[in-house]
Amino acid sequence: MTDDALMDAVRNGDDAAFGTIVDRYKDSLVNYLTHLVRSREHAEEIAQDAFVRLYRSAANYRERDKLGPYLFRIATNLTVSEIRRQRRWNLLLPRLHASMSHSSAPPDANVLSDEIQRQVSAALEKLPLKYRAPLVLFEIEEWSYDEIAAALAVRTGTVKSRISRARELLRRQLAPWWTGGTHDRNRTGQLHARVAAREGIARIQV
Repeated sequence: MTDDALMDAVRNGDDAAFGTIVDRYKDSLVNYLTHLVRSREHAEEIAQDAFVRLYRSAANYRERDKLGPYLFRIATNLTVSEIRRQRRWNLLLPRLHASMSHSSAPPDANVLSDEIQRQVSAALEKLPLKYRAPLVLFEIEEWSYDEIAAALAVRTGTVKSRISRARELLRRQLAPWWTGGTHDRNRTGQLHARVAAREGIARIQV
């Protein structure tokens, strides 16, 4: 069944149809949100909330909308609201924020392919959300510019400029790490970068 047919069934009270929608989109949505909030557990919570809101707003869904961008827009708005709330808490409770523990590096972090992924993920995390979201959707989820524009409620030209800006910011952040060290380390790093790219590691183009 098409997305539109499934949503029409949901509007008529077919919960099984909604289950099909969840199965169709949950993996890509959680993956997208994980890149935004840097926690799969947190991403799953936001995704669940997004699906609940989609279900509740089924009557407002129109066939001219694409379900994927519509759902991702809901999830993105939830993430933005969550970040804003977190920032307010950080301002109100700086001591609590300072005392929060950070996860340690994985045990195999000495493997260069893992280090490449870690460096890219760390750089991606530092990007403002308005740049991070379209970059993740374009490079990782492989959405079109128009789909991203629909999901983020911005113009297609804005999506293109933000992706370009995101790549520029990533290049700046990664340049000191990527070019540092000895010539042998650089050659090894380039070799493992090619391996990582072939295996789908650190797929974001910088």
